[in-house]
Amino acid sequence: MGMLSIGDLARHTNVSVRMLRHYDALGLVTPVRVDERTGYRWYTASQIGRVNALIALKELGFTLEQCREILDERISIAELRDLLRFRQAEVTQRIEADTERLAEVGRRLTSIERGLTMTNQTLEIKPLPALRLAQVSAEVNDTTEIAAAVGPLFETLRERLTAAGRRVEGRGIRTYHGHPDGSRIDVAAGVPIDDEVGPIDGVEIVDLPAVDMAATVVHRGPAAGIADAWLTFDVATDEHGLIPFGVHRQIYLDAPDGAAEWVVELQAPVRPSDEPCPDPDSGT
Repeated sequence: MGMLSIGDLARHTNVSVRMLRHYDALGLVTPVRVDERTGYRWYTASQIGRVNALIALKELGFTLEQCREILDERISIAELRDLLRFRQAEVTQRIEADTERLAEVGRRLTSIERGLTMTNQTLEIKPLPALRLAQVSAEVNDTTEIAAAVGPLFETLRERLTAAGRRVEGRGIRTYHGHPDGSRIDVAAGVPIDDEVGPIDGVEIVDLPAVDMAATVVHRGPAAGIADAWLTFDVATDEHGLIPFGVHRQIYLDAPDGAAEWVVELQAPVRPSDEPCPDPDSGT
């Protein structure tokens, strides 16, 4: 094989002419001759191997400067071995992370499919009673931050109520209230209290009004699936021509520590989609 034009080299290596010109500008693959009159670049057949080696090194994740050092043999075998071992560790770590993400995708898919079935089986429209809660609350930016927020909130509530001499059993009640402008979501962890309970240091006393019409769904499964249950809840209410609003309640019916399956009731005030929304800051 004689001299190769840049087009020939591109066809033999499956690298675009534009990229070969880029490699030339960087001094990675330079033509052996450039026609002064036409500007055509000419390469030798041996440079096919250099281009292929360059592509292989790039696919391994080496930088172009590292590729240059390897191809020009300015790096020792020991250094190349260390670089390859480092790349091996990086790729292994990425594979492990991707495997974990794949497993999480599968879990979420299973959870949502199970949740859709459970929602269709347990969806009920009913009134909700008024509740007085002792609670602690926080603000989050979106639903992805809720799970990380509510656990510590309940532990804080438990500590403050215990310090006040009040015994806390079970997992209480979580509430969620999205603001109309979508700027934040108020999340809270609380426990029901009697009307005669007075102020408690560091704890809010909140009255949730009774609700005439609410959609409720029972979630049976791991705690990690509760967020997906809320997703299926929204789908179910929409299919029934209902729009959730106001303060959403999450009631723990059976959620012992260490249990693989929890029983949680999701509750939200709803209205028919063709009716105007009530006061968004009320629970009715």
